[in-house]
Amino acid sequence: MKRIGLFSAMVLFICVGRVPAVELVGVHGSNTQYTTTMDVTISDKHYHLVLTGTALRQKFFFNVYTIGSYVLEGAAVHTAEELATIDQPKQLHLVLERDVAGSDIAEAFLIAIRQNYPMPYFNEEVNRLVEMMREIDFKKGDHIYLTHQPGIGLRCQVIGKGDTTIENPDFSRAVWSIYLGKNNIGEGIKKGLISRLR
Repeated sequence: MKRIGLFSAMVLFICVGRVPAVELVGVHGSNTQYTTTMDVTISDKHYHLVLTGTALRQKFFFNVYTIGSYVLEGAAVHTAEELATIDQPKQLHLVLERDVAGSDIAEAFLIAIRQNYPMPYFNEEVNRLVEMMREIDFKKGDHIYLTHQPGIGLRCQVIGKGDTTIENPDFSRAVWSIYLGKNNIGEGIKKGLISRLR
């Protein structure tokens, strides 16, 4: 019996030893961590994304949210511009660091998008995104996923609170430009989100 127990323990140790550890990457100035990979499903197809970098959004020296950027594994992306414009599965993962009114989040997205794409560019798409954000009461710890779905559009998920798809793939470029475009919300954020690109 002791031999069987010892053998079982050895098998368990070997099996557990073969389970790959999930690597986490921190965000400077925050306790939030992001996995180095992310799996997404688009039209019943599974895609493996890899982390391109992380950053912290602050306002008046207060943390607002952290953000992790992911792109399809193996995608030919080396610069911020390529990441913003590439038509491959990619994702922005935001984690709220504080409670924020939906109207404030909506206004921030509206202003940031219009810095690179003034009216009338993407009027309908911007309105849909803003309307969704306004209806949500954001709390610390909420997760927002913005997923570019090639050939479909931008999926906007606030876990447990809202989920909609804006059916215009080109609109994703406007959202990514908030962080990676010429008129972005901070060069430190831009550098952080491409810090793992090679």
